[in-house]
Amino acid sequence: MCFGSSEAALFMSSGFFLSYIMCLVLYNLILTACVKAIDAFLEELIVRRELADNFCFYQLHYDSLQGAWEWARKTLLDHAADKREHTYSKEQLEKAQTADPLWNASQLEMVHNGKMHGFMRMYWAKKILEWTSGPEEALEISIYLNNKYELDGRDPSGYVGCMWSICGVHDQGWRERPVFGKIRYMNYAGCKRKFDVDGYIAYVKKLVGEMRKRKAEDLPSQNEKAPRRL
Repeated sequence: MCFGSSEAALFMSSGFFLSYIMCLVLYNLILTACVKAIDAFLEELIVRRELADNFCFYQLHYDSLQGAWEWARKTLLDHAADKREHTYSKEQLEKAQTADPLWNASQLEMVHNGKMHGFMRMYWAKKILEWTSGPEEALEISIYLNNKYELDGRDPSGYVGCMWSICGVHDQGWRERPVFGKIRYMNYAGCKRKFDVDGYIAYVKKLVGEMRKRKAEDLPSQNEKAPRRL
């Protein structure tokens, strides 16, 4: 099942791909491919990636609330004590034990497959803000999970992705609402308008089942002794 992600960040973060080489390849394809799709890809490859690199290089607090713009810090702190419908611990979130099947699917895809679609990464982080005690905890948990499970974790784009979702970095203020303040809001209903939510959940369920089965088959049987080390 394809959700329109190039997955290039997984390879670029490890140095397998160079951004300028990818730009040259796309330039040669532009006459035969969808120009709109290429423009969107280049926006992510060049503009967003450079913004992330510059933010992490020049902002000493790239991984904390101190690194957010003043308007974002103020609105998040103003709403830090707002009542949450659900609150979850780091352990519950890591084990995908929430009341949201879509969020659980994205977390399980990341844990078992090392990645999730870029759109889901935004929704995933914003729900952590909604479900934790405040923006500091939300940011700490999102960065922890991203760095632990994403194949491109510990990359500037990963840090800025969390900062964008939770702290509004490289974004603007939106209509004020509980918990989020003026930070951009995302919800389950909005995701249903964007893509086939049930199809995505089914895809992840099948993927996780196959990976668990493969892992079980790779483990030595209980009756089989491990080879003795010399």
